[in-house]
Amino acid sequence: MRVFDVALIGAGPAGYAALTALRSFSGSVAVITGATPDPLKGGPAKVVSVAFERQKPACLADRLPVSGDAPPMYAAAEVGGLANYWGKQLQVYGSDDPWGQSLFLKTWKAYKAACDAVQADLEVIGGTQQKSLDSDFEASAPRLLVGTKDAPDSQLNAMALAIEKRLQEITSVEVLSGRVQQIEAEQDYLRLDLGGGTQVLARRVFLAAGVLGTAAALARSIPEVSEIGFRDHAPYTINCFRLDRILGPTYSYANNGNFNALTVTMKNGGRCDLFASVYAVSQAPISLLTTNFGLGPHFRGRRIGRIFDFVQPIRLWTPKTQVQFRHCPKASQTEATPTLDKEPDPTLRQFQDWLTAHGVRTKLGQTAPGQGFHYHRLTLGADHSGVDDVVESAFSGRLRVIDASCLQTIGCPPHTLTAMAQAYARVRHDLDRPNHH
Repeated sequence: MRVFDVALIGAGPAGYAALTALRSFSGSVAVITGATPDPLKGGPAKVVSVAFERQKPACLADRLPVSGDAPPMYAAAEVGGLANYWGKQLQVYGSDDPWGQSLFLKTWKAYKAACDAVQADLEVIGGTQQKSLDSDFEASAPRLLVGTKDAPDSQLNAMALAIEKRLQEITSVEVLSGRVQQIEAEQDYLRLDLGGGTQVLARRVFLAAGVLGTAAALARSIPEVSEIGFRDHAPYTINCFRLDRILGPTYSYANNGNFNALTVTMKNGGRCDLFASVYAVSQAPISLLTTNFGLGPHFRGRRIGRIFDFVQPIRLWTPKTQVQFRHCPKASQTEATPTLDKEPDPTLRQFQDWLTAHGVRTKLGQTAPGQGFHYHRLTLGADHSGVDDVVESAFSGRLRVIDASCLQTIGCPPHTLTAMAQAYARVRHDLDRPNHH
């Protein structure tokens, strides 16, 4: 059995950030991608549509049923993670947003430097303000990951390509497929069981399997964990008619080929109190529409067309759009409850009043629990202990969780870049310690 100085579990955005921090590491590294030869079928409509368009099967694992009528949740099971299916918005949090001040990132300046480090070789467009709107709202082009510096138009392949390049830059690395079934402490090492007789020993392990994958791996590895908790930031959905009265015609700001067309925010100093993504239906593939209507994916390579832009969907995040999940590993389902009081959301009301005042007709909805894909704040045990404290005790300080599981709170903007910055900082911190294992 081979022994590695470092093992990295996971090959999504947090895994990419970890590999960026490991570029100058001279020791041996094992990267366990999470890829599986037997992925689960089905999944969210967007995943089904993208898999159909690229003519490859969707790669999902760790199916987690949710109580009520909510669809199940899944973890990604391939290099690139869920970034292979969703165009990632790489938003830099403001100085008053919850950017994750901690031992690993002590100042906002350090956080910003970590953001710069992890996106230096990525191709990112947008983010520039287009215009100030009335009632304290601002419109800007979405800050989207669209490729790498070497392949600037690789779109949904960007993260996988970026990871492949990072792997080529590390002196001594071995890439292993499979999902970690169990992690066990063994004298001066951690033993990782990948199933099928494959095992790895590592002196230090960085766990970046995504919140759902990380939760599943830890639940299998720490028998006394009777309960798992985590959060999602699940937005409101608003279908708008005549949104052009505020924003102008869709074709004037839509990005060709990008469903996500415009970002609307409301800020209070260095804090974002409202984040809205405006979508151009014309840029969506027809296969997404047919899948959403329960017909399955059809008409590969064809987009819906501008005629349908008379209806524009908006996804809206406010401080109140948080959902708490409680899962017992021995139970078959996961309970989902709102984290905040059920009083009316004043930020939502302000946004709706603004739309109405301009003659925009709206229909309000709510994203199903777990379908916001902004997972964070992983806790273990009935006492809701933070994941950092639990793994420190269970694995004698040899395992560090580095994905969004360790973010206690997130802001209204998407947290992908913030989670990547945290992953980078955590790996750098541990590698720089004089007593690094």
